[in-house]
Amino acid sequence: MSEYIMQTEYCELCGVALSKKGRLVQIEGAKPMRVCDKCAKLGTEVQAPRAPVQSFGRPVITTKAPAQSRGAQQANRKRDMFDFIEGDIVEDYPQRIATARLAKGFTQKDLAFVLKMQEGDIKKFERGDRAPTEAERKKLEKELEIVLLDSQEEDDKLQKSGVASTTLGDVLQVKRK
Repeated sequence: MSEYIMQTEYCELCGVALSKKGRLVQIEGAKPMRVCDKCAKLGTEVQAPRAPVQSFGRPVITTKAPAQSRGAQQANRKRDMFDFIEGDIVEDYPQRIATARLAKGFTQKDLAFVLKMQEGDIKKFERGDRAPTEAERKKLEKELEIVLLDSQEEDDKLQKSGVASTTLGDVLQVKRK
């Protein structure tokens, strides 16, 4: 007696049962995964490999276009949110914004008007309640002539100047028998 066993597929990321087939998505360079619609927003959707086309029981031979170079493939893929991140925002951004604003002679209201932002956002930046988004950060940097990103060059200068940074080895205590 043959029974049909219905296998339910689950989202490989969050574990939710998939109502449909799900979507094949590549997240941060990992191998493509079958995920739900909610998790699909976290990566780039890829096409599932197609089964070979058959005509009257015989496989059809198809020719492929010449292989594209790796750079061309990279240019054609959809970008995910990690591609837009340029670096980490500095920890003292509230002080940098406030001092630069005062040096330029702007009130918070004036700065908000010039940047076409809300005055409340400027207040939140200066209090440290909210970090600026990439677009807001660029506007602030351009208008106030400051740098709000923690660049790798500054880290390299600190290490070369003799100021030691904490490493994992500094934190670990190895117990030996």
